[in-house]
Amino acid sequence: MLLATTLILQGLRLILPMPPQASMILIGSLVNACFLLAVLLIGLKPAVLLALVTPVAAYFQGMLPFLPFVGPVALGNSLFVIVFYMQRRHAVRALVTAALAKTASLYGGFCFLFSLVAFPEKITHMILFIMSWPQIVTAVLGGILAFVIAKRLAVISQR
Repeated sequence: MLLATTLILQGLRLILPMPPQASMILIGSLVNACFLLAVLLIGLKPAVLLALVTPVAAYFQGMLPFLPFVGPVALGNSLFVIVFYMQRRHAVRALVTAALAKTASLYGGFCFLFSLVAFPEKITHMILFIMSWPQIVTAVLGGILAFVIAKRLAVISQR
């Protein structure tokens, strides 16, 4: 169910008439919330699977325009989930550390990719910007949303 929800949320950018920056913040935050909800509700392995499947789906939806982009995004998402899982007992520290690890991985992965394959300079700069501080913002906002939803689900399950 969480996989389907994540893929639907990820695909919203194809139908919502929003500026790219707003779409990136909204959709990125929602998808990151799903990653952390997966960790909190169903465990590490399903969360990593979710983190690996979403960039493949993004490629087929046309959101990742080149197949080699799937690798760094899958790695960054997986690192986000794993680092959060490892420190989950300290929620704020786990979220901040995971967000920084994801951002460093994405930025570094794309820098490495661009050192191997020539892309137009404007595209390179745009993608490196997207893989920088906005990733921290969407990871933290997604984490806050995941904490709120997980807490609400805990209250509902106690009834």
